[in-house]
Amino acid sequence: VGFVTGTQGNFLRACEEEWGTLMFFCDYHGPTGEGGAAEKLAIFGGIRGRTGAELKVMAAIETKLPGHFTKSLPDEQTCETEWGRDSISLTNEELSFALGKDGSTRKKLAKASGCILEYVGNTAFMAGPTATRRRGREY
Repeated sequence: VGFVTGTQGNFLRACEEEWGTLMFFCDYHGPTGEGGAAEKLAIFGGIRGRTGAELKVMAAIETKLPGHFTKSLPDEQTCETEWGRDSISLTNEELSFALGKDGSTRKKLAKASGCILEYVGNTAFMAGPTATRRRGREY
């Protein structure tokens, strides 16, 4: 919980601001609660905001606990529904290029394609309607 909320909840508040969501932990046991136990995070808002915030939190957790979300993912995953989430594994070199300085390339790719684009470890997640995810893959 601590590294997701950040100092005085700054990370969670920044995610809420960026994605237009309301986020809080359910059944939080406080600093003296069960060490290492997973907490449930509730995210309220539209589907785009909820998905973007979820991927941002996943990326933060994956940074602190490598493999937490990505260890059992296939190299490539495509969702067949109209709104969904696709993922592609990237090499370190591909990730460095796709991320860009201070995430500038990631932001440009997301804006140009119209999909939500977030890197969780070395996995690129593209979320949104089918057409935007397709453009995200092409770019």
